[in-house]
Amino acid sequence: MKRAIVFGITTGLLLLLGVAVGAGAEESVFSPGNYYLISIGAVTGKVTSLIQTGQENGFTVIVLNDGGISAYRGIEQTQEAEADLISAASLLYVDRDRFLLRVQGPEFDYEVRPREKGCDIVLVPHQDMTESDLVTDVLIPLQEMGVVGEEIDMEEHKTFVLNPEKSEAAPAGVAIDSNLYNLMIAPDWLTAAEEKGLARTGLRVSVVAEKVPAGVVPDQFKTYVVSETDTLAKLLLPIEDLVSLASDSSIGYVRPPYQPQPAVP
Repeated sequence: MKRAIVFGITTGLLLLLGVAVGAGAEESVFSPGNYYLISIGAVTGKVTSLIQTGQENGFTVIVLNDGGISAYRGIEQTQEAEADLISAASLLYVDRDRFLLRVQGPEFDYEVRPREKGCDIVLVPHQDMTESDLVTDVLIPLQEMGVVGEEIDMEEHKTFVLNPEKSEAAPAGVAIDSNLYNLMIAPDWLTAAEEKGLARTGLRVSVVAEKVPAGVVPDQFKTYVVSETDTLAKLLLPIEDLVSLASDSSIGYVRPPYQPQPAVP
């Protein structure tokens, strides 16, 4: 019987931690040296309410919308540059209707962020943590902020090495640049984009999709197209959609835009 944490969507209460039943059943342990991607399904609640709650809880809050960017340290608005804000230990970054919420602490770090369907929690433990620790130390505080997921399947989480000797290879059939794929699975999107030299705007990244002959950008991604020719399309794409775009049969390869190189004297 698989482990699942089920949330009451209507009441917003954590109703059940179902664990494996039977002799010798034990909780999973999340260990330091690894990080874990755990799906929490669709998240209920409004982004506007989350912004207010984040401000009241002393988070650094960045809000990006069609009118530009605004930022707050708690409830106080600030004119600091985004680059000076994104290292905050408690950060809420809102990109229109999507958000990233990050908390860093002595015992663990976590990041709640979009996935292709719903949201992930990215857990980076600094010491052994059990499923019960995840509930009491992460999920319940998130619930108190209004971040309530539909369901967590403990058996389906993905495990990655925190500091691997080499980059993770993209899944078979996914024609994508290594830096872009490793951005998508990174424990911290904002830090990873900067380290990899990728052009990020909010929770989106600039990419070029190389089309196959007669290929077209799939309909669900057309809203993100910045410019296009018969063979190439430049997009400002949500980070969680990178693999989905690169897996489409109309796309031959997804890569960062080429950067101009200085002339050799």
